[in-house]
Amino acid sequence: MSEPIDCREAKARLQDYLQQELTPDLEKEMRAHIERCRHCFQHYRFEENFFLMLERRVGKETCPDKLRRRIVELLRAEAQRG
Repeated sequence: MSEPIDCREAKARLQDYLQQELTPDLEKEMRAHIERCRHCFQHYRFEENFFLMLERRVGKETCPDKLRRRIVELLRAEAQRG
């Protein structure tokens, strides 16, 4: 089993977490870290609110489903290797 996510790694992965672009295992680790770390939780809430504000002002543009699936596949393959 790998080491739990620390604050540095949680902050580095926060954008991917908010955009639901992590593997299921990494998402679970991130959620656990954010729930137990007050500082990271506050950072998470700030970033989450920032994204919500941007969505309201800019609208919701997403990448094509085919591209999103390919990216997720590549991320999962990379996570399995590492």
